Amino acid sequence: MSVDHLTAAGIMANDCLCFRSRRTARAITRAYDAALRPTGLQATQVTLMNAIALGPDGAQPMGRLSDILALEISTLTRNLRALEKAGLITIGRSEVDRRVRVARLTDAGKAQLTEALPLWKQAHGKIVAALGAETAQALHAALDAAAQAMGESEQGDASGGKASEVGGSERGG
Repeated sequence: MSVDHLTAAGIMANDCLCFRSRRTARAITRAYDAALRPTGLQATQVTLMNAIALGPDGAQPMGRLSDILALEISTLTRNLRALEKAGLITIGRSEVDRRVRVARLTDAGKAQLTEALPLWKQAHGKIVAALGAETAQALHAALDAAAQAMGESEQGDASGGKASEVGGSERGG
């Protein structure tokens, strides 16, 4: 079947889950970013800090962070660099296995994350109100299910879905 570029674009624009998920993610991220602005943090940084804080002893190995956030290690390292430079996290070696790099919140990072919570709650409340509680809950469930399904299909086994492990209403963003 041969189609022209306009037909191809129309088919993709109508059916593309990537486009819709990225557009929605950008809109939601803008709302969180605006609310978090007084902290100097962006929503993506708060998500990184949450994932670190929820690890054993408040730390996460880089590989585990990469799995949780569904990010390549190089992207994760680049994103963590600004937090490290700001003194909000440290990246060091595991005491158990010196080959493993571990991210940990500093005291300043813990304070910054605590300071962000009321602002995060404000943004979260506005987003839920705009969507409606039922739609917000359905979106939450659909995103978790999609992350799990895509994790499983990418890994080829049932151990995927780690992207949703720091999700939740007040746990991960």
